[in-house]
Amino acid sequence: MAGMEGEALRARNDALRGEVDALLATFEEQQREFAAAQERLATATVTAWSADNLIRVTANSAGVPTEVHVEPEAFKRSTPEKLGHSITEATQAAAKLAGEEARRAFGAVERLGADIPDLPDLVPGAPSIKDLVRTLLEPESERAEPQPAELDPEDEAEYYRNRTYLEGGK
Repeated sequence: MAGMEGEALRARNDALRGEVDALLATFEEQQREFAAAQERLATATVTAWSADNLIRVTANSAGVPTEVHVEPEAFKRSTPEKLGHSITEATQAAAKLAGEEARRAFGAVERLGADIPDLPDLVPGAPSIKDLVRTLLEPESERAEPQPAELDPEDEAEYYRNRTYLEGGK
């Protein structure tokens, strides 16, 4: 009977080792894809026009304007106030395009690990690699505001008595 248990344990260990090896291989591939995406984005630019076609903004992959072009007839067809609005509009459109480009570039990194087990699946209580990658790729505007944890009355009293709130802890 001990032999059967030993074989079962060996088989389970081999299966776990295979899952860990697959996780590590995927993680290494994600690192390569991430580096390639960073390299592509380092030189990438996007261009956006204002709705009135008087302003063109070119921005880098971070959404920072690198060039603002004003059409020559802009000063004849518009007012300073309207041109200011057009510049803002084109700059925001370029920033949005840059964010979409970055999400597209890094999306391949996230898709690589979609079908493999996550670290907590293998090691209970371990941090999630998938959550970390998702957080890195998710636009800041879409992130949920963290909600304070509910404390029972005893923990709450301890929290305030020990000034744990000053340390950012629970």
